[in-house]
Amino acid sequence: MSGRIHPPVSMRRRPSRSGPAAVTALLLLALGVALVWAAVVRLAEGMWPVFFAEPLVWLSSTSWDSPQGWTAAVVLLLIGLVLLLCGIIPGEFGALPLRAKPVNMPGLPGAGESGGVPSVRGGETVVMSRRAVARLAASTCNHIDGVSSASASASGRRVHLEVTTALHGTADLQHWVVDGVRSRLAATGLDPVPEVTASIRSRE
Repeated sequence: MSGRIHPPVSMRRRPSRSGPAAVTALLLLALGVALVWAAVVRLAEGMWPVFFAEPLVWLSSTSWDSPQGWTAAVVLLLIGLVLLLCGIIPGEFGALPLRAKPVNMPGLPGAGESGGVPSVRGGETVVMSRRAVARLAASTCNHIDGVSSASASASGRRVHLEVTTALHGTADLQHWVVDGVRSRLAATGLDPVPEVTASIRSRE
């Protein structure tokens, strides 16, 4: 029995809205709390609080074509433009691409070459998260002679290692670390292989 093979769906970069959304939410929350408090004060005391009344007086006495009015309009325009761009411009992709190696299940058409996982027709997209890349790099580094401890951080194009060693001469160790981690990432299938850098610190 054969099933319909749908075309592969490419992984697209999505805009990262967490930062702008959190800032906007906090600002709106603060504004809402201030308005609720001002309304409660108005109902309880019969007058608006000073922090709420003074801006209203300033706004009522300011004409649209005054310098203050133009300044406020430009500031609001810039804020809106920044928020709009944050929502439109794609954020940095949170994973690194791997070379896909389609294989076949035994007993299925085309099986027997490398068995284990069904092949995907039309291509596939395989990725590895930055956190996984950083953990792999740190684990690889920890197995290199001379390394006492290591931590790693990964971005879309770069992996940086913070290495602690008991050795006093660190030049050779830095080459071993960079070459060893780069080779491990390449063997894993990262394509392209990110740039690997290392900072070596001698332990006192």
